[in-house]
Amino acid sequence: MSEKIIEKTRGLVKADFNFWVGLYMDKFYDGLEQNKIVANKCPECGDVFVPPRKICGKCKIKIPLDQNWVELTDQGTLMNFTKTQYKVSDRRTRKSKSFQLIGIVNIDGSNTGIVYPLDIAPEEIEIGMKVKIKWTEQPKGEPSDIEGFIRA
Repeated sequence: MSEKIIEKTRGLVKADFNFWVGLYMDKFYDGLEQNKIVANKCPECGDVFVPPRKICGKCKIKIPLDQNWVELTDQGTLMNFTKTQYKVSDRRTRKSKSFQLIGIVNIDGSNTGIVYPLDIAPEEIEIGMKVKIKWTEQPKGEPSDIEGFIRA
């Protein structure tokens, strides 16, 4: 049996960290860094996923990492939207005084939707309208490279 010395201190600890999103999402984020939408395609049913998936939800098969990658346009169709005071892109302040419009957009050529803010006047929004990505000026390969969607 060994003795352990435990020392207790008070104060703040700064913990910088990174996390790994996996090989499939890594390719997606690499694309975002170049203002590109990278998706993968199921070899069996042909469904295209944004963001990429390891397993096809329909066929339940593994999509090979080294095959079936496609580059899509940065335009899509607004499938649905909502108005909320809760922010989806900022973890520090969850609720704000102003409302934000959030949309589900189906990127052209994909079978899935992604959720981002809409930079469109509320009176101009229509389900089924064409939209395009509003890219950040200095992409870093992270979800915030897409600031939201604007009218196409």
